[in-house]
Amino acid sequence: MPLSDLENCTLGIICGASDTTLLQSTNYWKNAKQQGLPFTLDPRVLYRGYGINTLNNGICVMAQFFLNGQIKNALTGGVDREMTSTEKIGAGVTSGVLSSFLAGPMELVMIQQQVNGGGMVSTALDLLKQGPGTVYRGLLGMCLREGIYCGGYLGVMPVVRSEIMNRNPEMSDDTARLAAACCTTPFVSAASHPADTLKTCLQGDVKGVRYEGYLQTARTLVAERGVTALWAGLPWRLFRQGCAIFLFDKINSEFAPMLFPHAFKKEKR
Repeated sequence: MPLSDLENCTLGIICGASDTTLLQSTNYWKNAKQQGLPFTLDPRVLYRGYGINTLNNGICVMAQFFLNGQIKNALTGGVDREMTSTEKIGAGVTSGVLSSFLAGPMELVMIQQQVNGGGMVSTALDLLKQGPGTVYRGLLGMCLREGIYCGGYLGVMPVVRSEIMNRNPEMSDDTARLAAACCTTPFVSAASHPADTLKTCLQGDVKGVRYEGYLQTARTLVAERGVTALWAGLPWRLFRQGCAIFLFDKINSEFAPMLFPHAFKKEKR
């Protein structure tokens, strides 16, 4: 039987908080590379915005799990059946796009803290004073990034993992999961990275001193650093997303049955 809304939300919070706590430094290094900021190992800088990013990731992934569950129920009509690969991927992509309306403003606060320092509350209040145009700066890039990313870990990843296990029944769950993550992560990260780069630049420069809009930002980056600038910081994102996709799938497929055994009574490996 499908998980309840509360159960989906619980899994989302666990995934989001685990991801941020383990991988916050890679998030800073990726954002810094995209904006041309210096590399640092100073934890006081690396963990700037950790509080809002934990809140952001927890709420964002919670929303994605919740929305994914709602969309799956709508697609199946509440019938307990195996979804098609297209349905799984479509539900994941839609969940990611919709969650961006919650996550975008919180990620803006984190990036402003990383660039300028300051506290979470004071930064958020300052941005709110500047109006919705500032609060939702970079939203389109966020929707594109999260749509592709969420479609990857909630849709493509389980489909690939199931196919690998069907073809290799002797393979362990974790080996199949790792193989699926290695297949999924490069595609998901590379496809969504230009949108993420433009979003990060726009959110790091809310006054539009260097970056005014998506096309102008893209032209500026390409003129200054070449077309590869659109994929700046990709290695850090590949590493982070590979770890996160593996982690999310493990929590969703192994930790969830431990927390909510009633929903998995009929499921077999």
